Amino acid sequence: MSQIHFHSDFYESIKNGNKTQTARVNEPVPQLGKGEAIFDDKPSIDIQITKVKHKNFEELTLEEIKKDGFDSKEELWSVLLGFYPELKQTDHLMLIEFEAL
Repeated sequence: MSQIHFHSDFYESIKNGNKTQTARVNEPVPQLGKGEAIFDDKPSIDIQITKVKHKNFEELTLEEIKKDGFDSKEELWSVLLGFYPELKQTDHLMLIEFEAL
């Protein structure tokens, strides 16, 4: 079972189903199927990992951005830079789609 670590700010949006995707850089590819969203200071959430794909930031669609819980490319880019300060818009992202169980 794959575990995906999330910042606690995303707990409620994952739990209530508003965030169904996460973008990652240089992390192991999770296995499809049952997984676990883990947090530093919140209980874990069981998830079903449904899809993994790779794209660069420039290729992201508005639908993908909304799955990640954001309303615009600029908003997502700002958050990604907080986690990956050296990230360039041409770098490859791993997009992990999931559903809270």
